[in-house]
Amino acid sequence: MNFIIRPLKSAEVRPALALSYKVFMEFEAPTYSEEGVKHFVSDCIENNAFESNYTSGKHLMLGAFDGEKLIGMLAERNGNHICLLFVDKNYHRQGVATALMREMVVALKLKGADRITVNSSPYGVPFYKHFGFTETGKEQTVNGITFIPMVYIPNELWDAYDKAK
Repeated sequence: MNFIIRPLKSAEVRPALALSYKVFMEFEAPTYSEEGVKHFVSDCIENNAFESNYTSGKHLMLGAFDGEKLIGMLAERNGNHICLLFVDKNYHRQGVATALMREMVVALKLKGADRITVNSSPYGVPFYKHFGFTETGKEQTVNGITFIPMVYIPNELWDAYDKAK
């Protein structure tokens, strides 16, 4: 499958959040409490300050495109924390999430990150483990959001970047 990964333009942030909402509602929300769903929507999807951090370029949001169609998105905050990773269900298991993560790893390395963290949903843990993340704590629920804290310590992607300099 051919797709491209690139930073999103300001006008593409809202469609990326809409994609994350759609995928969240299909795959995550059924296992969340009503409080968790409301918290995700209010903190990420409907939060103007959150959105502004991406439209202004303060934080990085990457998009995966099949032609002109946005098929996946990945966002970071604080220079080393993954906060959103969603891929359209029609593109699952085709390397989109992995390609997004690889691009983000390089981008965060360029920003000086020495590790990447994520609070993974239970649904996402197998993907993150396969990519090289390890759990740093037990499953927990805060504001109705269930997650497992994980960390990615630099490995061959960092090494490849350093050798290419």
